[in-house]
Amino acid sequence: MDFDKLSKRYARQSILLTAGLALLGLLVANVRQTDGIIVPLIVSSLFVLVMELSSAFLWRWVAVKHSDMLPSFFTGVSGFRFLLALAVMFVWYLVTNRQSTITFFVVFLIFYFVSLIHHSVFFSRVSNRL
Repeated sequence: MDFDKLSKRYARQSILLTAGLALLGLLVANVRQTDGIIVPLIVSSLFVLVMELSSAFLWRWVAVKHSDMLPSFFTGVSGFRFLLALAVMFVWYLVTNRQSTITFFVVFLIFYFVSLIHHSVFFSRVSNRL
């Protein structure tokens, strides 16, 4: 199995999915004429891109060097993503007001769950092939 090719496909899909969500968010912001969604879109997009791209390249390294550790890797990535998401939301909560926090949480959780679904579907298909 070509792990480089799969890793690049996952990274490409992640970038396209994140860009699509961000464009959809910008469309919603434009239609509703709200500027309060722009910063949450940027933060959420950056969070998802960093997590997805780092997990893609780390997965490739683990699959090539230590394929017996893949189940532990998936558990670790999921746990780390969850804890980092909680940390980002907590920092946002401390820094901003109540209405901004609710808007951020909604936008951030949409990005988080879409990336979680993408991660689960992609790697379940790959694991089934292995």
